[in-house]
Amino acid sequence: MRQAILIFLLIINIISMFQLGQYDSGDLIALMSVRIILGVITIMLSIAYILVRGTKSIAILSIITALSALLHLGLIVYINL
Repeated sequence: MRQAILIFLLIINIISMFQLGQYDSGDLIALMSVRIILGVITIMLSIAYILVRGTKSIAILSIITALSALLHLGLIVYINL
C-alpha cells in the first residue's frame, strides 16, 4: 500500500511539473496553493516512510518521490521569480 501511495504521488508531481510550463504567471498563481500543498504533503509522507524503515524498495521510492517534490517546489519558485 505504501508503494502505491508513493507511486501515485510521484506521478502527480511529474504531471504537475509538466503542466507548469503551460500556464502564464496569472494562471499559475491561482493553482499555486494546491501545488504547494501537494509538494509539502509528498515530502512529509516520504520522510515519514523513510523514518519508519520499511523495505529497501520503499526507502528508495521515498527518496525519489521526495526529490521530485523538491524539484516541483523549486520549479514553482523559479517560474514565479
